[in-house]
Amino acid sequence: MQLPVALPREVQDSLALVVSRLSEIRFNNNSSRKLSEAGTHLLRGGGKLVRPALVLLGSYVTNGINLKSVDAAVAVELIHTASLIHDDLLDKDTVRRGVPTVHTLYGNEIAILSGDLLISKAIELSASCGEDAIRELSRAAIDMSHGEAMDYEAQVSGHPLTLEEYLVIARLKTASLIGSSAAIGAIVAGADAGRVDTLRRYGENLGIAFQIRDDYYNALGKSLGKGKSTGNDETLHRPNIVTVLRSQDHMTDVLGVAHRMNREYVEIAKNSVLNLGNSAKGLSNYAEYILI
Repeated sequence: MQLPVALPREVQDSLALVVSRLSEIRFNNNSSRKLSEAGTHLLRGGGKLVRPALVLLGSYVTNGINLKSVDAAVAVELIHTASLIHDDLLDKDTVRRGVPTVHTLYGNEIAILSGDLLISKAIELSASCGEDAIRELSRAAIDMSHGEAMDYEAQVSGHPLTLEEYLVIARLKTASLIGSSAAIGAIVAGADAGRVDTLRRYGENLGIAFQIRDDYYNALGKSLGKGKSTGNDETLHRPNIVTVLRSQDHMTDVLGVAHRMNREYVEIAKNSVLNLGNSAKGLSNYAEYILI
């Protein structure tokens, strides 16, 4: 496992365990072989592991990583992967993590069911993490669904979004789970409510910066890390920070503005954890990874 940023050794070791667990995911003995293969297809393709890394960091900077931290990190990545399967189907994308999308290989019906399968497995794993962690994960999943619906409705209507509308969608569909990942890490480590809230805000601001970065590279026709369908947001009327800014007449250097916004949200995230003292250093270092 090659990480894009230096993480504390304990986080690295736990993240390697998460990767191992994801590669060995098993479902019920009577499950369909085709469905199981479809469900694990994108897991085999790897990923940036932003969300599980934040779960582990959330635990690490509070009361330390434990077995629940690893379970929670795996569950969060399963929820994220399920959302990718469903999103790719809605968006008719053909490549994800350098491999064909699930619906391209297995058909639309199996793709829908495989996403449901991963969500169900995530629920099973999160059962050990406690009521507060389950509630946090569920809230994020609900927000993601609303954000994706708003994203899809914007594509269908073709109506130009304002910057405020774009940020609402970005906060719901992307930042909600990233924020909750950091919060869940703190929750399973037994952190107090104040630190949980601090880590949630940190993650949410990183999530917006992350979405801006993703949009920025899509507009340039580039993909970060593993390949995926890219360069087509404007053609398909997908909400994208670059096209949103371009629709406002006073914005001329839109790439420059997007670049600056990405950095501003990363700085907000870093500043939000200063009250954690020495623990803030690891979070601040990780935030640098999200910069364009």
